[in-house]
Amino acid sequence: MGPEWSFGPHTLSLEEPGIVRLVPRGHLQLKEIREMILPVQEFKKRHDTLYLLVDAQQGTGFTAEARRALNDDRSLVPYVGVVFFGASFAMRAIANMMSRAGTLMGRPPVYPTVFTATEEEARAWIAAQRAARAKDR
Repeated sequence: MGPEWSFGPHTLSLEEPGIVRLVPRGHLQLKEIREMILPVQEFKKRHDTLYLLVDAQQGTGFTAEARRALNDDRSLVPYVGVVFFGASFAMRAIANMMSRAGTLMGRPPVYPTVFTATEEEARAWIAAQRAARAKDR
């Protein structure tokens, strides 16, 4: 594992090759998201593609302000894929709602978002996505 930061109760770490691992605890606030994106943007300078791996076991969602910003400002989500593992039904519903709201407002998702039960399944999904992207090149 690479460098790790804390933003309020949440933890963000950067892993090679191009994985941003987030452990939210409770609700994510817009201020925290704006702070988190700074190391991610630096990491992106060294990687063509980034994947967001979210350990959602302790996460409860996003504030309304954070949801709006994530839908409106694509620079806050510089990933080619997002995978949540261990998410509750409520967290899955919130993520699906955000995706559908963006689509209804003419901003369909530009990356796939999936949910898995375990971290191993999440990492396998990322590996499969990487292999598919390499094959398409």
